[in-house]
Amino acid sequence: MRDNNVSGSIYDFMRAAGVEVPQLVEAGLELLAGVEKTKELEIKLESQIRKSLKDINVIVLIVAGIRVEEDLLHHRIEGVDVDDDPAYLYSDEVLGMAIANQIAGTKAIFNFKRYDEAKPGIIGTLGPMLDDVFAGLVAGCMSKIFEE
Repeated sequence: MRDNNVSGSIYDFMRAAGVEVPQLVEAGLELLAGVEKTKELEIKLESQIRKSLKDINVIVLIVAGIRVEEDLLHHRIEGVDVDDDPAYLYSDEVLGMAIANQIAGTKAIFNFKRYDEAKPGIIGTLGPMLDDVFAGLVAGCMSKIFEE
C-alpha cells in the first residue's frame, strides 16, 4: 500500500483533505432553525467538534473516509468509478450516519439527512465520501449541543 505521507493527528488528516474546524463550525451554524446564532453557540459547537475528534471511533471513521476518497478519486480500485457520485454508492452515507450516531445517537442520524441534502459551507465543496463524513460529524455535534 502506498504511503500518502500524511501522519499525525486527525487535524493533520483533515487539513490534508482541505477541511478545518472553523469551516465545520460555519457549516453547522448555516442550518440553524428557530435558534439565534450567537458567539456562545459558535464556541459550544467548536468545543463539541474538538471533543468528538478525540473519540477513537469518530477518528477511525473519518480517516477511513479520507483514505477511501483518495483511492476513489485517483482511480486506484479497478472497476470502480464514482466520478459522478452514483446513486448506488451508499457506503458514504453509512460512514456519515455512523459518525453522527457515535456522537449523539439516533436523533443525529435524522439531522445527518438535513446536512447531507443541504451540503452547507465546506461540506458542499467536498467529494463523494467526504461530504457525508463531515456532514455526519457536523450533524452529530449539532445534535449533541442541543441535548442539554
